[in-house]
Amino acid sequence: MMHPIDCRTFAFWCEDINDTELTAEMREALIQHKASCASCADLANVTQHQRRVVHSLPARSVPVNLAVGLRVLASKEITRRAAKRSFATRIGEWRAQARGWAREMWRPFGVPTAGGLASALVLFSALLPTFVRQAGQNIDTPAPWFQSAEVEALSPFGVNLDQITIDVRVDSTGRVIDYTVPQDESAWTKNVQLRRAVENNLLFMKFEPAKFFGQPATDTIRVTIRRSQVEVKG
Repeated sequence: MMHPIDCRTFAFWCEDINDTELTAEMREALIQHKASCASCADLANVTQHQRRVVHSLPARSVPVNLAVGLRVLASKEITRRAAKRSFATRIGEWRAQARGWAREMWRPFGVPTAGGLASALVLFSALLPTFVRQAGQNIDTPAPWFQSAEVEALSPFGVNLDQITIDVRVDSTGRVIDYTVPQDESAWTKNVQLRRAVENNLLFMKFEPAKFFGQPATDTIRVTIRRSQVEVKG
């Protein structure tokens, strides 16, 4: 048999007097306390009135997108939990987010950027021929930033011909490293003594090396040796 119920216990269970899950013994004890206590009876009446008012309120309709929203939230939560399970899964999630960001952010700029690059390439191709300097046909015309080699001192030896023309290769120190004879003037090269005399002249001649942007450089110049003078062409 249950002990008598006090007011505090009644206040806790008064909303559940009509609950079918209560035992018969518990419900009978609550009803007996309500009959013997005026304040608890008033509390029970107020509680029942509130329940009737609440039940009389119109039922609110469920939003149409509620199910879809709940599914989206559930999907995001599943993805978030899966990302925490392994580092590889987290890397895959970061990649997917990066691809989505790139697709959403860069796609609007793709067509204008491609058009701008294509226009720049066409314009550059059209202007490129104006930047190309035509190669000089004559090696005797030096560029402004290039200074040909020059004869600094003549040789004390002479030659037995009125005129000999040779192309002399001068290195960056002013020494003769090689020479060639134009094809139309190569007849004298068959004379060994004359060829040695020309080589002696070149050996004792002093040359000022060519200058490329102010620095010594190798150059080929055309030298014409006469009995009385030497003529040099770059």
